[in-house]
Amino acid sequence: MPGKDDYYPGPPGSVLYEARISAGKSVLETAEALNLLNSYVEALENNDYSRFNSPLFARGYIKSYARYMGLDEAPLLNDCDRICRREEVNKEQQPVRPQGIAKAPGNAPLITALLISLVIWLVAVWIYGGKPEPELAINVLTERFDPLKTINVEPSLGEVLLGSESAMSKLVTPSEQPPKGDGTPAVVKFEFSEAVWLELRDFHNNVVVSGVQEKGEKLRFDVQGPVTINMAYWPAVSSEYNGQKIELKTLVNSNAVRVQVGEL
Repeated sequence: MPGKDDYYPGPPGSVLYEARISAGKSVLETAEALNLLNSYVEALENNDYSRFNSPLFARGYIKSYARYMGLDEAPLLNDCDRICRREEVNKEQQPVRPQGIAKAPGNAPLITALLISLVIWLVAVWIYGGKPEPELAINVLTERFDPLKTINVEPSLGEVLLGSESAMSKLVTPSEQPPKGDGTPAVVKFEFSEAVWLELRDFHNNVVVSGVQEKGEKLRFDVQGPVTINMAYWPAVSSEYNGQKIELKTLVNSNAVRVQVGEL
């Protein structure tokens, strides 16, 4: 074995490679023994220290590799230092690339795509985000009607709705005087999970629909809002006004209700 001041024949990588082959070990076995990646072992054997963040890392790996193979690490480390110094000198002697023809970084397409996405997002926020979403106003009307005389539904539902005074709010006929103004366009939707009596009046107090709506039926109306809605057994109705759900659970405590719905 050469002394510490001697040199092995060939660069460090060749010496390490020949030692591994002589020992009958594969790259995988060596990498696992040194806790290194396979590519790091191959880089050391090829004297390719550019794979490491610093020459210090390369020196440390060569030292571990040499000890694992029973080699004297000093000559190998000296050769490693010479190779690293030679590479540094070559880098310093390379001509400086003019700024005007600088090569674009490899991730330029990704950066460009991110910038375009950012611009699109900012434009969308400016166009749509600046307009606050209208708030849906639901006003439970307090006037009372005479009790409904009949409801043309299944007997069990009629018994529930008409069985007691507390089972429903009495409905009253809306004022015959239409409100002033033109109202605002609105889309009103209903979906029924049970047979329900429904009356819908538009901004001008015109009756849009009135009567018993069957289970499973879906209705859609384009009207002028705000609107007035009368419903017997409203829990069986899913309703929307301009895409916003009409929530009544926290507003009423009876099964029949009369409300005015519109956007603020």
